[in-house]
Amino acid sequence: MAAGSSPTRFCGISLIAVTMGDPAGIGPELALRGFSPVPRRVYVGDPEVFRMTARHLNLDCPIREVESPEMVVGVLASCFCVIPVEETVPFENIVFGLPDPRFAAATVNSILACCRLAQAGRVDAMVTLPINKGVMHTAGYTFPGHTELIGSFAEVAQPVMMLTGKGLRVVPVTIHQSLASVSSTLTQERLHRVIVTTWEALVQDFGISSPRVTVAGLNPHAGEGGIFGQEEGEIIAPVCAALRGVYGPGLVGPLPADTLFHDRMRSTYDAVVLMYHDQALIPIKMLAFGEAVNCTLGLPFIRTSVDHGTAYDIAGQGVADCRSFHHALALAEEMGRNRKK
Repeated sequence: MAAGSSPTRFCGISLIAVTMGDPAGIGPELALRGFSPVPRRVYVGDPEVFRMTARHLNLDCPIREVESPEMVVGVLASCFCVIPVEETVPFENIVFGLPDPRFAAATVNSILACCRLAQAGRVDAMVTLPINKGVMHTAGYTFPGHTELIGSFAEVAQPVMMLTGKGLRVVPVTIHQSLASVSSTLTQERLHRVIVTTWEALVQDFGISSPRVTVAGLNPHAGEGGIFGQEEGEIIAPVCAALRGVYGPGLVGPLPADTLFHDRMRSTYDAVVLMYHDQALIPIKMLAFGEAVNCTLGLPFIRTSVDHGTAYDIAGQGVADCRSFHHALALAEEMGRNRKK
């Protein structure tokens, strides 16, 4: 198969690139313990990290280095195939549960290598395993997280983060920033872009032909007519009104955030747009922690991720929960199928 051609044209098989994650966290363990030949996947990182993790956990996993994702489709599909990155990890220094900035370069290399494969169409999607943002910053990488790093690679100025699980999809307008800075960075332009990106992703990636999107207010009681804040009247309501003229009654808001997550309300929308990180992530992590998936909307390729961090407290113990990783793989496959329709 020629480099750059889609692997999905080979026997109709999907192929997913998976990052290494933080070597001292549970990422490599999730990769190894969650391995199966379906869907087809290629891991990108330092092969020695996976070998060392497998030895430590007494896992019998057939690890094999490959030069390209195309090698995975076919006879090597039953192997744990790893494409090595240029930066290696001083694996003799790995202590599970102990963050180390010396691992940051290889971790970032793994993410960007997967981005290149996905951008070129050589894999159908990418799935990322958890990293530690503090370690990245200590090592000189200033991106707040995966979402922003991948968005920068794809030249998407402000990618949109969605978490989904157990039928709930939440989209925060502002993500990794202080609560005190939310109001000053919440603009009509930013909210407009997030709602439009969410609507288009529901159609393109989730196969919902007539989406229903609800938008939350920022303040208690959605501002109570301006008594508790002006953001609803000055920013959120005008954007919702303008886009309702485009999308129709399927777009609702702004509504009070504290009433949006009981069973009856959840049945009225396909996604809910919220104004800041915890307003969105607390409800879904209460409902579906360990099973939810983080996906980045608005990219030219598909990226999903687990809904948790590096879990240093249990790293190297062989007890990490693989459910979110499996759900991330399944959603990546589903989104890939929907994009091809």
